[in-house]
Amino acid sequence: MNSSRIRWLGVLALILSAVLLGTACGGDDNDEPTREPDPVADPTAGADPEPDPTAGGTAEPLTGDLIIYSGRREPLFQPVVEAFEEATGIDVTVRYGSTAELGNALIEEADNPRADLFVGTDAATAEALRERGLFAPFDDPALATHDAAFRADDGTWVGISGRARVIMYNTELVSQDELPDSVFDLVDPRWDGQVAMPSTANSSLTAWVSSLRVLVGDDRTRELLEGLKDNGVAVLREHTDVRNAVGDGEFALGLVNHYYYQLEKEEGSPVGVIYPDQQPGEVGVLVNAAAASIVEGAPHMENAVAFMRFLLGAEAQRIFADANFEYPLAGGITQSRADVQRGAFVESDVDLVELGMMNDSTLDFLDEIGLE
Repeated sequence: MNSSRIRWLGVLALILSAVLLGTACGGDDNDEPTREPDPVADPTAGADPEPDPTAGGTAEPLTGDLIIYSGRREPLFQPVVEAFEEATGIDVTVRYGSTAELGNALIEEADNPRADLFVGTDAATAEALRERGLFAPFDDPALATHDAAFRADDGTWVGISGRARVIMYNTELVSQDELPDSVFDLVDPRWDGQVAMPSTANSSLTAWVSSLRVLVGDDRTRELLEGLKDNGVAVLREHTDVRNAVGDGEFALGLVNHYYYQLEKEEGSPVGVIYPDQQPGEVGVLVNAAAASIVEGAPHMENAVAFMRFLLGAEAQRIFADANFEYPLAGGITQSRADVQRGAFVESDVDLVELGMMNDSTLDFLDEIGLE
């Protein structure tokens, strides 16, 4: 097993030590888009939140009328929390960390839940936790405006914002007539040493690989990944590192979620974006989702339901769409600040539930290839 990953969805993951959690911080799925300070000036900049040493059944309860475990970083998620508190008067406490770390906490605390609501960075992780029976069903009128492709059938996880899997590029290093049309073009020798991607410990990357396995099969997916490896792809710690490196001209191309390009562009960097594989018969663009779930046995169930409804309402959806260029999935909101809206590109024809079921096998698949 690759030590950079936490396979907390397997049988042996029921109890994980703080040491094991610490080894996974190098590229986990806490992939929120923030511009990182210079690591020389601040060696801790961009590090994943440290595990909470109080996690587990013996800890004192977290205080508040609603307890949320959030794999989404504070700068993005806290504005939604504050808007909810202002609207309802409910006191919310949020424990921030990586999605994997907090997923482990839910597993450990299953017999005596501390959290009311879980927010993770991808639907596949939520589906894998759902299979363990950790989430309560959510069948509510708030789902009337929700895109049904981005939730479990029983509402045990619900997508709260969408992100597209794209290629960003540095416009000073790549001209318009040189742009690759497909992710499969990145194995061309012309891109030798010029492509960056996040660690395969990142759940967005893993879900993308799972989608390729579904759409083109293991053999062609392996051919692509081995071709990238042979072509000198740079595997960086996380998406923010890829975004920064392409924006700074260290690499010509980077595999990221669409909002990383948008945020780098907003900072004035010379970057552009490719929504790849748009021709008939090609794989299209994977659209994944951050997902929220009500914890089974939540101590504050009524407040958890209220917050879930708020997440799916227009105010919260507009915060996600405006603050982070993400694609709204509910609330009657259809537009984000992204340059390219949903509907303007061909999306991958995959089931996010299926991607969740493939999580562990895809990690094994990546280990066999040797990409980290």
